[in-house]
Amino acid sequence: MEIPEGFAEAKNRWTFRTVSPEGMRYKVRTVKNYPEQDLKFWGSALKNHLAKEGYHLMGEGRHFQTKDTDGIFYEWLMPYGNAGYIYLTAIAISKDRIIIAESTAEHTIYKRYREPVFTSLATISLQRR
Repeated sequence: MEIPEGFAEAKNRWTFRTVSPEGMRYKVRTVKNYPEQDLKFWGSALKNHLAKEGYHLMGEGRHFQTKDTDGIFYEWLMPYGNAGYIYLTAIAISKDRIIIAESTAEHTIYKRYREPVFTSLATISLQRR
């Protein structure tokens, strides 16, 4: 996948991690699709879990397309102190793996980098060895 414009990669063996100069984080990792379920199931599970944890959903989940598969993302409002943060959670299913992308920042910083993050989401490809 491509690094979002304005971000720098933080090397990690198992997770794709990037950060903007202002501290916005964006990471992508995979986990086993177990028990094996489809995008609709895992999207609903993610949405329900974060809602129960107290995150405030901003609109409905929206679909996106990676190089290999379809995905769904949610944007959440997280009040923290006197600031409001936005937390992006996105998932896609690629065979036996779940691709998980997350990004968060204070809302004005998040809005500045939102489009480069979505451009990067579209470049995700799960390469098999």
